[in-house]
Amino acid sequence: MTEQELYDLLDERGIPYETFHHEAVFTVAEGDAAGVPDLGTHTKNLFLRDDKKRNFYVVTADENQRVDLKALAGRIPSRRLSFAREEQLQEKLGLTAGAVTPLGILNDDSRAVTMVFDEGLRGKRIDAHPLVNTATMYIEMDDLVALLEEHGNPVVFCDLGPADVSEAGPRA
Repeated sequence: MTEQELYDLLDERGIPYETFHHEAVFTVAEGDAAGVPDLGTHTKNLFLRDDKKRNFYVVTADENQRVDLKALAGRIPSRRLSFAREEQLQEKLGLTAGAVTPLGILNDDSRAVTMVFDEGLRGKRIDAHPLVNTATMYIEMDDLVALLEEHGNPVVFCDLGPADVSEAGPRA
């Protein structure tokens, strides 16, 4: 799916969004420097895989949320998580580094990549790249989740923060 095809899909479904074009950005800080307006919750996106390279995840969190990969693996549940390679991002979602976005799930024809959102994003309006890192889109979470679920990929909400004492288990 191209950026324009995404806009066409959203328009066809009657899903409201606002898009701002800018120079290519690879980090939240670069987006701020490029003048991306503050019209919702700024997010960061990670493309992860398990240690067997069998399961892949797009993880979206508030830009300031620390994502604890070890705790997340236990919550979704998964084997040990790490960052996927750019080649895997291209193969699975047709995206390049710097353009990771929950909207990339729409390019997952196998419906095998799991979308993981931080619990704190429920009901908010968030920003996301529209499949390219030269634009930022604002979209309501409820609309985004419905679109991804309709596509057929698993969508999970969970706390992405550090493990608390009860999750750590007994000390040896």
